[in-house]
Amino acid sequence: MSQPSARFDHLVVAVRSLPEGVAEFARRTGIPPVAGGRHPDRGTENALISLGEGGYFEIIAPQIDAALAPADEAMRELDTLRIIDWAVCVASVDHSSAALRTAGFALTSPQPGSRVTPSGERLAWTTFRLAHPAPRSSPFFIHWAAGTRHPSTSAPGGCSLSDLLIQDPSLDRVTMALSAVGFAGARYARGQSRIEATVRCGSNAVTFTTPG
Repeated sequence: MSQPSARFDHLVVAVRSLPEGVAEFARRTGIPPVAGGRHPDRGTENALISLGEGGYFEIIAPQIDAALAPADEAMRELDTLRIIDWAVCVASVDHSSAALRTAGFALTSPQPGSRVTPSGERLAWTTFRLAHPAPRSSPFFIHWAAGTRHPSTSAPGGCSLSDLLIQDPSLDRVTMALSAVGFAGARYARGQSRIEATVRCGSNAVTFTTPG
């Protein structure tokens, strides 16, 4: 089986309050993000910046007074922008899942998702990831539905991802999974689980990391 094509899709960067996160990003980079929309089944909302080349930076935060899933409760403690996840876009859920299973990985079931933008446009996608136990620094995989306009094409531009470092004690597992779907485009290091990304906006280069 030939390797499916895959590429960097987006960083998920959390904070306790969306206005705080938007203000912080604008202050550090000089580029103000715009509201992306709300996730109705998750209790979160987001704001976006395009990173060009089909990638984007997602600031995600709890909606005011919303109930969150237990896995998202830690967002309420983040008083500065911190990377909590990252996504790799795959051309086909079926082909990429098959390639990962052939490489020896168990996977979660594909989950559909959607949100409506402030302009009323509906975006839809399917996600899946390596099943537990999986390396903490491994990404989730996303496939955008046909007809969905990728967020990188509508979010404000002016920024790019100049460096992405993936560090994990189970680094061989991370690189094996990414190789199985045909992904390239990150630096790797063995060590305590950590994701570090440097975003360049004009003359400003700002580095974001996972929580302490």
